[in-house]
This record gives sequence, structure tokens and C-alpha cells, in this order.
Amino acid sequence: MTERLISMVLSCLFCQLLSLAAGTPLREGQIANIKPKGWLLEMLNRQNSGLTGHPEALSYPYNSCLWAGEISRNTESYGSNWWRYEQTAYYTDGLLRLGYLLGDSALIAKGELGIDYTIRHATADGRLGNASLGNNMWPMAVFFRAMQAQSEYRGADSIAKVLERHFLGYQPKDFSHDRNIVNIEGLLWTYSQTGNRQLLEMAKEAYSLGGFALDAEAILNDKPLKMHGVTCCEMLKLPIILYMYTREEGYLSLARRAMKKLTDDHLLPDGVPSSAEHLAGKNPIHSHETCDIVDFTWTLGYFLMATGEGQWADMIEKAVMNAGMGAITKDFRSLQYFSSVNQVIATGTSNNNHFKHGSTWMAYRPTHETECCSGNIHRLLPNYVSRMWLKSDDGEVVAALYGPSTFSGTSAEGHSYTITEDTDYPFSQTIRFRFAADSNIKLPLMLRIPGWCDSYSISINGKPTTDCRQDKGFVRVEREFSDGDVVELSLPMKVKKTAWQPYGVYFSYGPLVLSHPVATLCEEDTVTYANMNGKRPENPEFKCWSMKPAASWQYGLSADARPTRQAALTTGFPFDKSQTPLRFSVDATEIAWPLDEDRFTPELKDARKLTPASGGKPQTKTIELVPYGATELRVTVFPVTEK
Repeated sequence: MTERLISMVLSCLFCQLLSLAAGTPLREGQIANIKPKGWLLEMLNRQNSGLTGHPEALSYPYNSCLWAGEISRNTESYGSNWWRYEQTAYYTDGLLRLGYLLGDSALIAKGELGIDYTIRHATADGRLGNASLGNNMWPMAVFFRAMQAQSEYRGADSIAKVLERHFLGYQPKDFSHDRNIVNIEGLLWTYSQTGNRQLLEMAKEAYSLGGFALDAEAILNDKPLKMHGVTCCEMLKLPIILYMYTREEGYLSLARRAMKKLTDDHLLPDGVPSSAEHLAGKNPIHSHETCDIVDFTWTLGYFLMATGEGQWADMIEKAVMNAGMGAITKDFRSLQYFSSVNQVIATGTSNNNHFKHGSTWMAYRPTHETECCSGNIHRLLPNYVSRMWLKSDDGEVVAALYGPSTFSGTSAEGHSYTITEDTDYPFSQTIRFRFAADSNIKLPLMLRIPGWCDSYSISINGKPTTDCRQDKGFVRVEREFSDGDVVELSLPMKVKKTAWQPYGVYFSYGPLVLSHPVATLCEEDTVTYANMNGKRPENPEFKCWSMKPAASWQYGLSADARPTRQAALTTGFPFDKSQTPLRFSVDATEIAWPLDEDRFTPELKDARKLTPASGGKPQTKTIELVPYGATELRVTVFPVTEK
């Protein structure tokens, strides 16, 4: 499709979408000002003591020098040079952001060592990246996120100058094919830092040339998206980033249409599109890559910043707290490559997807056959925390994603302040913002009102207030804040039942999806599988797991089933299944629903075909539901039985 034709089509589409007005853009780059607390801090510490801090458990290529030198090639498991650099770029970005958030000097030094090496080994004309990559610039697009994080944390512009010189060594056509196009993300960040419009024009021209999987032609046609899931999630952000920096409505229209096509046809109940490894539809038996969870939420962050609409933050929270937390063991010592909303078995031979069917890809393991997810998972929570607090071009402080944390800043008058966010959210509906300041400060504070919340209330120093303007999913609290002021936001949560046609129903509570935790027989898996090419964790404290159901999980729900909240027996880390404060019970019917071939999670059956497990009178049993993210084996979408 020519640039002129694209322009004509976009102009027409814009005329039809005038109601989709652009909001004030929001900006990130606050990572140095954010400190996690509460359960977020605990989970990040677990990440540090888990896989992020022990790359030897991940095996090759994480047991290498990373980007601080030449990574030797593992010829048995790698057919291309770029893979090992893509995967270690994911890991470097995650461990560096984790180090900044925790103030961990060892993690910071390790991540920055690779950046320093890469800069020192630039070519004479300024190009970055290992020579073995050739013309494949995809790993650089990933690694540049780590470089940008360093720039934002250190507050220096040297990184932007290095990237400017790198990008100016290319032509737009060099970026326009395959995953090279994702370098538009780095191009436009560098433009935002340097003001060099040549970079902006390069990005626009590269995008207009088309020829990649999710170009304008693929977005504008009426066909469902059929492509590699990770590639889709990465390319999905390009038109919205172009809109951020051009404010041209055509890009916004493209971005909205692409997102709608993806979510209409492929979004699963836990908030992430199916992808195994290609987009796979909305059947709950289908999985998503862990890479998809991370890349999709990263892309949603750009939709949030570009439009100022809270709906995108709602989607980030749902995906991270359900799909993200459900794809890992809560000690952060193993992960799945593929994970599903319904998974009642996770062993070395239980992958029910067509891709790599019957292999290790759904097991909880530190090492995997293909290691991209083993690297990308390190970005999940650091990305979330680093975008919890944003700023607007109007000077507003924006509480975009909720969780226990502190945010420090400086007012327009030069006064320092700290906002402490005290909350157990999403396990509590109350969020308190406590101000500490060296002087009274006039500060616009933006608070997100999630779309699932039917009513909310705000009080200031214990007194209810309705003097707040609401727009696009946010309310604006503007006043002169004093040291010790407290703003309390209440977001009442209630159980919501969603029909997932034609498969069944599931329940949610605020941003949390609820699942039945399948009783699990968990044993160390010591088998050396042929597809693993001999790789095993190089640290005996990190295990590969075989998880099988240890009790009945075969339940259907009546059409009028409604969960009831139970009192928490214990409290602790809320994503630990035995400690979670959110527990619900629901009446269910035992049904005949056996494992497929005795080793795969079965499809949901049509309600008319369901039969009692005993073959006689249906037996009713009260079963438990807990947050999806607190589970490993689970049933989330239940078949509906006849009364």
C-alpha cells in the first residue's frame, strides 16, 4: 500500500472516528522517584532471590556475559545468531529496572556493564550491536529499553546522544521490514530527548513503507489478525507511539482499530490474547506465551500515555495480576512458557496446544526449550511498578496503576514532596495517599477510577468530597496539600459473573479473576527431555516441576451460581494460595470431565453433553475460588450445567 493511499484511507477513517478525541498525553520516566512497598516489594524481593538473581538456574544464554561481551553460540539449540541477544536483552532490561526499584547495586552494576560495553564497542559511524546480528536489528529494539531505563534513572542525556548517532546511520527502509520496525519505539524516544526531527521523519517514513506483519494494510482490512502473537503485541504499539509524538489522528485511528481487532477475536478472560505461538482465538483451552503477557502490557502502557484514558490501565492491571502472576510459581523460581486460564495438569508432557504438542512448554520450569519467556518474565513487575506513577504535560501527578508504593517529586515552586500509597490493593478496596512535604504545595493529583467500579468515594483528611472533576476514567483532586494530608479513595468491589460464550462462565472481583485452585501433587521432574538439548538448571535449589491433580476438579456450575466471600483464615503474602485474604465459595456439580488422553487439560464441554460423575443423580459440592494469580493448576472458566 502506497503512502498516498494510506493517507487517503486514514483521512476517511478519521472522519468516521471524530468522537475519539485525543487526551493530554501522559509521560513515564519516573522510575527513580518510585519505591515499591508491601506485597509489591515482597514480590520484587522474591524475584531478586529467585530467577533474576540466579541466572545460572535459567541456563544458556543467561549464564553468559550477557551484553558485556560476545555470547558464545549454542549450536544445538540455536539456528540463528539473534536469539541469544534478544533473550538476554529482555533479561537485562528486567534486572536493571529491578535493581533501580530495589536500590540493588549488584543488579544495577550487572545491567549497566552491558550498556557500557555496547556503547564502547560501537562502530566508527556510531552503530550499536554485536556484529553477528548483521541486518537484524530486532534485538537492539529490545536492548534499547534497558538503555532508556538507565537514562531515565540517571537523569543524563548521554544515552540519547548515543542512540541518535546510531539511528542516523540507517535509512528508513532499513527499519521497515520484519521486527526491525519495532525500532520505531527507540527512534521516537530518542527524538523526544533530542528534538531532532530527522528521527521523527525517519520513523514516519519507515512505518509508511509497510511490508511488516501488522502494517496499515493488515490493520485496515476486514480479516481477523492471523500472526505470531509476540510479533503482534510488539508491533501493536507502533501507531500509538507515532500518535504520541505527532498527534496525527490517523495513527490513533489505526491503533484503536488494531487493538479492537486483536481483543475482539483473541482476548482471553485473564486479560491477555491467546498465542500458541500464533494468535489462537478465544477458546479457554488455548494458551498464551509468557512473552505475550509482558509485551501486551508494555504496549497497553503506550495506549494509556497517548490517550490519557484509564481503560488501558484497567487492562494492564488485569493482565499482570492474573495472567502474569498465574504463569509463575510465587517464589519466582519457575515459570511456564505457555499458560492457560484452564490448566489442570502441568508436566513435561502435558502441553495441549498444537504447537509443540505434548512437550515441556506448559510445565513450571526455570529452563525452557526456547528461552525468550525465561528472559521476558523479568520485565513483568518492574515494568508495572515503573509505570504506576506518571506525569502529564500539565504538571499533574497521575496515580495510574495501583499498589503499595511511594512517589517523590518536586512541585512547580521547587518544593519537595513524597506521596505514600498505603494499600493492599487489589486485595483491598481502600487506597490512602499520605503527603509529606517541606512546604504547602499546590498539586493536581489524578486518581484512576477503574471501569469495573460502579461507585467510588474520595475523602480528604477524613471529610468526604465530591469536588473532583472526572474525565476519561480519572478524577482530578486539586488543592494546596500540606504535610500530613491524607486522600482516601474507596473502590468498592463486588463479584461479577461473565458468560464466555459458547464455552462457559467465569467470575471476577475488582481487577482479579477468580479460579478454583486444583489440589496438586507436585513432584520434582528429573527427566532430561530430548527437546531441552541437555539443558537443566545449574543450581540445585531451582527445580523443574511436575504438577498433577491430586483431587477432583471436574465441576460444572448452574446458570444461577453465585460465589460467596468467606472469612480469611490467615493473612500473609496475598498471592500465596494458603495466605490469600480473598476466598470465595460456590456450589458446583460434579461432572464427568476426564483428562484428554490422560495427560492434557480437556476442552470445555457443551452443557447438554455434561453428565454426573457417578452416572446417576448429580452430586452438589461447595468448592473454593481464589485469585487466579494465586494458583498454578486451576479451573477458571466453568461449563454450565442444566438445572
